[in-house]
Amino acid sequence: MADTTNNDNRRVVIELDHVRRDFQVGDETVHALKGVSFKIYEGEFVTIMGKSGSGKSTLLNQLGCLDTPSSGEYYLDGVSVRTMSRNDRAILRNRKIGFIFQNYNLVYRLTAIQNVLHGRLGYKGAVAGSLGLYSEGEKLRAFELLDEVGLGEFAYRRADQLSGGQKQRVGIARALIQDPRIILCDEPIASLDPKSSRAVMEHLRRVTRQHGITCIVNLHQVDMALEFSDRIVGLRAGEKVFEGAPAELTPQTIATIYGDDEEGRICVPLAEPIVGSALASVGMASAAPSGALQ
Repeated sequence: MADTTNNDNRRVVIELDHVRRDFQVGDETVHALKGVSFKIYEGEFVTIMGKSGSGKSTLLNQLGCLDTPSSGEYYLDGVSVRTMSRNDRAILRNRKIGFIFQNYNLVYRLTAIQNVLHGRLGYKGAVAGSLGLYSEGEKLRAFELLDEVGLGEFAYRRADQLSGGQKQRVGIARALIQDPRIILCDEPIASLDPKSSRAVMEHLRRVTRQHGITCIVNLHQVDMALEFSDRIVGLRAGEKVFEGAPAELTPQTIATIYGDDEEGRICVPLAEPIVGSALASVGMASAAPSGALQ
């Protein structure tokens, strides 16, 4: 069992110790993660940055207990995930980890509140889950969470009648109703316009902070990572090339993470001089939308 505190008495929720993940593709071995190590503390908001193919999604699969390392260790609350059975990992995933997806993963013929209630399925038996038998307390909680992300008046609207930003906020409420320790977000704003992207990030940052939830987000948008993160982890070709606070992200580091690739384009300019110079140095143009919540 790994140590779950550090010298500041902060609780370690996630620890990766030289995690590698290899895949066999025909006769070739693909090294998707190459000895990645870091710790994430309770209540932190951490962004994973990197261009396509850098290993971000593979890493999120590890953190979400959807896959296990080829070598190395992943400790969740001090317990090795690698040694767990598939069934134990599924129970852990359903009870402790909420997921927010790029493409929402909603059932469009159902209402917003019905989609949120699906987050409770991990706590239901087979019969209750298949019949959608939820308690009055669970229904009230689902409505409260929708209201918390600004969608109380849309609770009984079908998901296919919502905007992209609204759908993603339903996804946030669905994750919260699981009462998770951790929320993992895979490119949650990649399909959204800049205004909706900012709204989703503001809601996500606020509600995870209010509920004391550790949040890990895969992002391409450098400006959003700089503005909303407590810490940033940068990946390139399966290796960790940066770990630190947003203020520590230099122009050289951004160039190391993205190279000449333009995937890290930003949407909103930031005030800090180092941020502006860092973005300018890698040719990431900015535009300034208004920031009202949608």
